[in-house]
Amino acid sequence: MADLDQLDAQLHALAEAVEADDFARADAVLADHAAQLAALDTGRLAPAQLTRLHALLHAQQQLLQRMGRLRDEAATHLRQGQRSLRAAHAYLQAESLA
Repeated sequence: MADLDQLDAQLHALAEAVEADDFARADAVLADHAAQLAALDTGRLAPAQLTRLHALLHAQQQLLQRMGRLRDEAATHLRQGQRSLRAAHAYLQAESLA
């Protein structure tokens, strides 16, 4: 059961890191979580533990989807910023030619 408790704690730590925009910490927690999950011997889990593992995996998927949405939002903001910067440069060039 301790393995599942640790996986649960890692998911909570990952969620906290993502909410705090601490992406270096999120990356480290996610790497540890993936290693812990890969090392888990599911053949030795009782049915109740398998049910809990399924719930943890579902929570993990939801969190990864949220991270993907945040990544996409950040990319959109970066593209908008780049367009604004190009527009400002074009304006300044046009102004200097006038």
